[in-house]
Amino acid sequence: MIIANPIYDTVFKFLMEDLSIAKTIISVIIGEEIIDLTVKPQEETTFSEKYFLTVFRLDFKAIIKTAEGTEKKVLIELQKSKNSFDLQRFRHYLGKNYSNPDDIDGYRVSLPIVPIYFIGFPLTIPSSVIKIGRTYQDLSSGEIIFQKDDFIESLSHDSFVVQISKLHGEMKTKMERILSIFNQKWIFDEDNKWLLQYDEDNEDLDDETKRILKRLSIAAESNDVRDRIKAEETFDDSMDRALRIKEEIIEQKEAVIEQKEAVIEQKEAVIEQKEFELKEKDLKLLEQQKELEELRKLLSKKD
Repeated sequence: MIIANPIYDTVFKFLMEDLSIAKTIISVIIGEEIIDLTVKPQEETTFSEKYFLTVFRLDFKAIIKTAEGTEKKVLIELQKSKNSFDLQRFRHYLGKNYSNPDDIDGYRVSLPIVPIYFIGFPLTIPSSVIKIGRTYQDLSSGEIIFQKDDFIESLSHDSFVVQISKLHGEMKTKMERILSIFNQKWIFDEDNKWLLQYDEDNEDLDDETKRILKRLSIAAESNDVRDRIKAEETFDDSMDRALRIKEEIIEQKEAVIEQKEAVIEQKEAVIEQKEFELKEKDLKLLEQQKELEELRKLLSKKD
């Protein structure tokens, strides 16, 4: 089956616009049932020429059922970046959501935030999907506190990281099957990396995964999606060229600095040599002075 590559912002947006699919993908990552999901007003794509990074962001309001069986309202924040990690930009988006309370039943409420980061570059951790969790602990006794508090929940958060480059095709669990759509091993044409040839013959594929694949196959056939992807690729290419130019400039500057350092080292070596020669001359003068003094003493004794 030919599907569109969801690592592209255009395809990712097209995929997540289907809220039933968005609910499935988010649910398998956070490991909790999503009862209701609504998208907040519009997605945001930001790029930085300084850091050569594009970050695509989608926000959802959700009602989730926790492992304890209780329901709670949260803000799901999806951020996706193909290029080098920019911590400040991710933190900026997170802080922006913390500073903007939501209107819940006529009250301004700061919802707990669950950030999910899809990244196209590798971290030092080998795991493909990572949960960064929190625990409450009584520091007097050292015991873990399992009770949750709304005040604390609104000030801190769990987060999840999906390393797209480390999704290696394992499809043993539901999460692995669904996230396999991001696996870049399905690329079959280097000139058309926005298309993937997905192996749909796997007998373990469930209805939810098949629905996701169907959505991505529609995207692969859409002229509008194709045009948007070409524009995205053009932008990425220009950013890559700019990055290469910047790296060349940095290398040139480093070479100049190395040359200057080499010249400085040579000058310092010359100075050290001259200082050494001066010290030798001073020592010789002292020795000559001592010899003269001894001669004077000998002459004075003869007289």
